[in-house]
Amino acid sequence: MLVDGHPLTDGYAVVICNSCGTGFADRLPPQRVFDEYYAKLSKYSDAAGGTGSGALSWDDRRLRDTAQHIADLAPDRSLHIVDVGCASGGLLRHLAALGYGSLSGIDPAPACVAEVRSIPNVRGFLGSLLEVPPDVLPADVVLLSHVLEHVRDVPQALRTVEQLMQRDGLVYIEVPDAARYTAYLVAPFLDFNTEHINHFSERTLTTCIRRMGWRVKGSGTKEISSSASTLYPCTWVLAQVASDTVDEVERDPSLGVALAEYVEASRLALTQVSARWLQKDMAETEVAVWGTGQTTSILLAESALGGANVTMFADSSPRYLGRTFRGVPVFPPHYLVAHPTLPIVIGSLLHADAIMHDIHALGLANPIIDLRPGG
Repeated sequence: MLVDGHPLTDGYAVVICNSCGTGFADRLPPQRVFDEYYAKLSKYSDAAGGTGSGALSWDDRRLRDTAQHIADLAPDRSLHIVDVGCASGGLLRHLAALGYGSLSGIDPAPACVAEVRSIPNVRGFLGSLLEVPPDVLPADVVLLSHVLEHVRDVPQALRTVEQLMQRDGLVYIEVPDAARYTAYLVAPFLDFNTEHINHFSERTLTTCIRRMGWRVKGSGTKEISSSASTLYPCTWVLAQVASDTVDEVERDPSLGVALAEYVEASRLALTQVSARWLQKDMAETEVAVWGTGQTTSILLAESALGGANVTMFADSSPRYLGRTFRGVPVFPPHYLVAHPTLPIVIGSLLHADAIMHDIHALGLANPIIDLRPGG
């Protein structure tokens, strides 16, 4: 259930490639619709609260660690590094602090580009992986950090990367590790959201690279922070752009099994959330929902929370302020000060602690409904 006027679809089919075993979302709108979304409604445009900027301490640690990982893989500080889908430039800022002197960032959101240009000695360009600005200098290293899972046409995107590169340049790709979604499940179906189109394992990611004729220089798995208190599984590959012999496709039969397990675990989690909401016996009570992100969208569509009598949504992100959700307006959180008896449903399971902190910071005494286990 999306904010009213949202350009993306409210559902899709998740399927498995019979050739290589990668998971991906089918029956999607064209790429131009996604480009419009990232230009106008990108959550990464919120430098103060979105990921990718480093404004949040846990996100800053993630970006710092990723920068150090890249520095270990490509230690020459004279290399020209281009971060495609750079958000507000947090990764570039940390690379600059490590001594890299030739850094560029590309992002489709004007607000993100403005933030990147505020970083000393870092160049920011408006564009995307499929529409690279012509004045970007050829890259020695291209970074695709949590970008490839958002791209509708992966082969076309990687061919564009080739056009960006110096001969024998390096590409660092990091994506969520779909083989481990279930082990890190916090909120049901959170990985099957409006933005994540492709679902890779380490094996399917390296297969994708080899099919391009590129050389895999290294790969692995890791965990990154997804909130102040939770971790998220990732996989990465370092590739060299080269005209190598294209390998035979090696199908990963295990990823489809892992995704099916994730679906069942998410369904069980939805059932548990519904049970916790129904135990509150508040179906007729007017409530406010704090949060208009992916979890709220899923819970309103797929759980008993969809039957709640929501009269207000609260969210600190500027991208949805002034919009409506199911015809109900979205206000900044401080509006709740004028409604001290209105119960607040915490709409995020992932960032519930942060929302609780903000509730206390505002001095709100409203009744709180926390849908997490034990909440």
